Amino acid sequence: MRVCKKNIGWLISVIGLFCFSFIVSINIKDYSARLQQDYDVLFENSDGEDINLSNLKGKVVVINYWAKWCIPCLAEMPGLNQLYLDMRENRNIIFMAVDMDGNAVKGGNFMKKRKYSIPVYRIKTELPLDLQTKSIPTTIILDRKGVLVNKHVGGMNFKSTKFKEALQQLSEE
Repeated sequence: MRVCKKNIGWLISVIGLFCFSFIVSINIKDYSARLQQDYDVLFENSDGEDINLSNLKGKVVVINYWAKWCIPCLAEMPGLNQLYLDMRENRNIIFMAVDMDGNAVKGGNFMKKRKYSIPVYRIKTELPLDLQTKSIPTTIILDRKGVLVNKHVGGMNFKSTKFKEALQQLSEE
């Protein structure tokens, strides 16, 4: 009788593990499929021109969510701007500083006063969940296929040589 109960316990454990791994693999496939979708999101730059994220396939896209009142955002901005200046000749990389206050013109003027050159945008349409954040600063990187490869919430060291090299490598893939 003990052997039978022990075997039933093992059998239930194996079946449970199989079901769990099956569910996890389905969820991973669903998540991967979502990441492969085009991000049909509209942004407007400080000149009033619209840009659709789905039209940027073929380029690495660096999106930084920031606000004028956000101290960590302002602390990382010199490094982000310098990275933009260092890499702006690379036609395979696009930088977008997205003003989360929703006014690209005011955000652009704010940047100009501080002698920053990075292009400023505002969000015009709803963001997909993958691109949303509840905290700023947040930096998102899309590869040339339009796939989300990195989402970092919090301040970043944009002066890092490794980060710059990783962007360069992504732009060549």
